[in-house]
Amino acid sequence: MLNVFQTEFRVPSSCAPQAPAAPGVPAHLAGAPVTADDTRDYFTEVAVDYSAWSPSYNMHFGFWRAGLNPLRREGMLVEMNRAVGRALRLGDTPPAAGRRRCVIDMGCGAGATARTLVGDDASLYAVTVTNVPVQNRISARLDAAAGVADRLAHIEADYTRTGLPAAQADGAWALESACYAQGTAKADFVREAARLLKPGARLVVVDGFLLRRKPGRIAGWLHRLWADSWAVPTLATREDFTAALRDNGFEDIAFKSLRWRVAPSALHIPVLATRFALVELWKARGRLSPWRRKHIVASYCALALGMFWRDFDYAMVTARRSGGGEGAAAAAAR
Repeated sequence: MLNVFQTEFRVPSSCAPQAPAAPGVPAHLAGAPVTADDTRDYFTEVAVDYSAWSPSYNMHFGFWRAGLNPLRREGMLVEMNRAVGRALRLGDTPPAAGRRRCVIDMGCGAGATARTLVGDDASLYAVTVTNVPVQNRISARLDAAAGVADRLAHIEADYTRTGLPAAQADGAWALESACYAQGTAKADFVREAARLLKPGARLVVVDGFLLRRKPGRIAGWLHRLWADSWAVPTLATREDFTAALRDNGFEDIAFKSLRWRVAPSALHIPVLATRFALVELWKARGRLSPWRRKHIVASYCALALGMFWRDFDYAMVTARRSGGGEGAAAAAAR
């Protein structure tokens, strides 16, 4: 492994994943609490199932732009990775000669976004964080096949307490993973991101967001069914999440809807999910495990939830780590 990871990104043994407390979840959004153990069990059990959505394990929706075929899902999924890379704006401050730029994927899945970004930029190194060991094993195999294993490090840790050194990352992102932190503000996630980033570095979060603290009855029911089925404690609310960013020393906060950008890939769900369900039920003789059944249910719920525009949006949030001030200093100290 590269020296940059051996010396700068060593994870102490005290960083074993833990299930944090769940403050800040309104009663109308809370069912039986979803814990970090639930999330880890879910992703462990359905790990291989995600290959039906993307052979490269892009475990997120795609980003459509002019020139991309909306019928080709993988191209849109990779474009979402690149949209994250553009939002990091690493090119705004080119590295000094001989200096490495390091970025962190907080909740990486099988590392697809990091693989895309280091594959596009030979000067970039990435550290990915997940508390699901099987995802790191899949990542290692795909890194080797892509020829980028020497510029990626995958660590097993809770992304709200990574153990990585403070103020060393040139950028960080969470692509459909911030939702797995507790509470509607995702404050523990935001606090750790602020601690990891250098002053002036950017955080990019792409995820679903609740637009109101109290969604309508049907939207609220769909959100709870979807969240329970994908082992998500709750989606963040836009207001609470942006407030947490400000409280932890972030500036230039922008919330940009990607609703129409992801719609073409989301429309792949009905056919894919139905075909997948039928094939897997046939192979398992009608006896899918509970998490695998929930995985299929959540796929349909995600599409339905996107229809409630007053209550829900799929968006990119970008923010810049403050270069100074009391808020930034407090965040770095935590």
